[in-house]
Amino acid sequence: MQVTKRDWISITIVGALIAMLLVNAGRGKPRDVPLDGKHRPLLEAVAQGKSRETVERLCVSCHNIRAIPLPKKHPPKEQCLLCHSGKG
Repeated sequence: MQVTKRDWISITIVGALIAMLLVNAGRGKPRDVPLDGKHRPLLEAVAQGKSRETVERLCVSCHNIRAIPLPKKHPPKEQCLLCHSGKG
Protein backbone atom coordinates (compact mmCIF):
# COMPACT_ATOMS: atom_id res chain seq x y z
CA MET A 1 0.00 0.00 0.00
CA GLN A 2 1.45 3.31 -1.08
CA VAL A 3 0.94 6.59 0.80
CA THR A 4 -0.36 9.22 -1.59
CA LYS A 5 -0.07 12.99 -1.57
CA ARG A 6 -3.67 13.18 -0.33
CA ASP A 7 -2.78 10.93 2.65
CA TRP A 8 0.17 13.16 3.58
CA ILE A 9 -2.05 16.27 3.46
CA SER A 10 -4.58 14.59 5.77
CA ILE A 11 -1.86 13.50 8.18
CA THR A 12 -0.42 17.03 8.22
CA ILE A 13 -3.82 18.62 8.94
CA VAL A 14 -4.58 16.18 11.76
CA GLY A 15 -1.09 16.73 13.20
CA ALA A 16 -1.54 20.51 13.11
CA LEU A 17 -4.90 20.24 14.91
CA ILE A 18 -3.42 18.03 17.61
CA ALA A 19 -0.49 20.44 18.03
CA MET A 20 -2.88 23.39 18.49
CA LEU A 21 -4.89 21.49 21.08
CA LEU A 22 -1.75 20.60 23.02
CA VAL A 23 -0.48 24.20 22.98
CA ASN A 24 -3.82 25.55 24.25
CA ALA A 25 -4.05 22.86 26.94
CA GLY A 26 -0.84 24.14 28.49
CA ARG A 27 -2.35 27.44 29.55
CA GLY A 28 -2.74 28.00 33.27
CA LYS A 29 -5.98 27.09 34.93
CA PRO A 30 -7.78 29.60 37.15
CA ARG A 31 -7.33 29.26 40.88
CA ASP A 32 -9.91 27.49 43.00
CA VAL A 33 -11.86 29.49 45.53
CA PRO A 34 -9.68 29.66 48.69
CA LEU A 35 -10.71 27.67 51.78
CA ASP A 36 -10.74 30.53 54.28
CA GLY A 37 -13.20 32.42 56.45
CA LYS A 38 -13.86 35.11 53.85
CA HIS A 39 -14.93 32.57 51.23
CA ARG A 40 -16.74 30.16 53.55
CA PRO A 41 -20.24 31.67 52.92
CA LEU A 42 -19.67 31.36 49.18
CA LEU A 43 -18.52 27.73 49.44
CA GLU A 44 -21.47 26.87 51.69
CA ALA A 45 -23.89 28.44 49.21
CA VAL A 46 -22.38 26.37 46.39
CA ALA A 47 -22.64 23.22 48.52
CA GLN A 48 -26.31 23.97 49.24
CA GLY A 49 -26.97 24.15 45.50
CA LYS A 50 -27.84 27.83 45.28
CA SER A 51 -27.90 29.36 41.80
CA ARG A 52 -24.66 30.58 40.25
CA GLU A 53 -25.99 34.15 40.02
CA THR A 54 -26.86 34.22 43.72
CA VAL A 55 -23.44 32.96 44.75
CA GLU A 56 -21.63 35.38 42.45
CA ARG A 57 -23.32 38.33 44.18
CA LEU A 58 -21.29 37.35 47.24
CA CYS A 59 -18.09 37.58 45.17
CA VAL A 60 -18.88 41.10 44.00
CA SER A 61 -19.44 42.25 47.58
CA CYS A 62 -15.65 42.00 48.17
CA HIS A 63 -14.10 41.91 44.71
CA ASN A 64 -14.88 45.44 43.62
CA ILE A 65 -12.88 48.55 42.75
CA ARG A 66 -12.54 49.68 46.39
CA ALA A 67 -11.90 46.50 48.37
CA ILE A 68 -10.09 43.84 46.32
CA PRO A 69 -9.76 44.92 42.68
CA LEU A 70 -9.39 42.28 39.98
CA PRO A 71 -6.46 42.32 37.51
CA LYS A 72 -6.87 44.53 34.44
CA LYS A 73 -7.12 41.60 32.00
CA HIS A 74 -9.67 39.74 34.15
CA PRO A 75 -12.94 38.81 32.37
CA PRO A 76 -16.26 40.22 33.64
CA LYS A 77 -16.50 39.73 37.39
CA GLU A 78 -20.16 38.73 37.22
CA GLN A 79 -19.14 35.31 35.89
CA CYS A 80 -16.85 34.05 38.68
CA LEU A 81 -17.97 30.44 38.89
CA LEU A 82 -17.63 29.81 35.17
CA CYS A 83 -13.86 29.67 35.66
CA HIS A 84 -13.18 29.43 39.41
CA SER A 85 -14.13 26.16 40.99
CA GLY A 86 -16.34 26.35 44.06
CA LYS A 87 -14.80 23.12 45.35
CA GLY A 88 -12.15 24.95 47.33
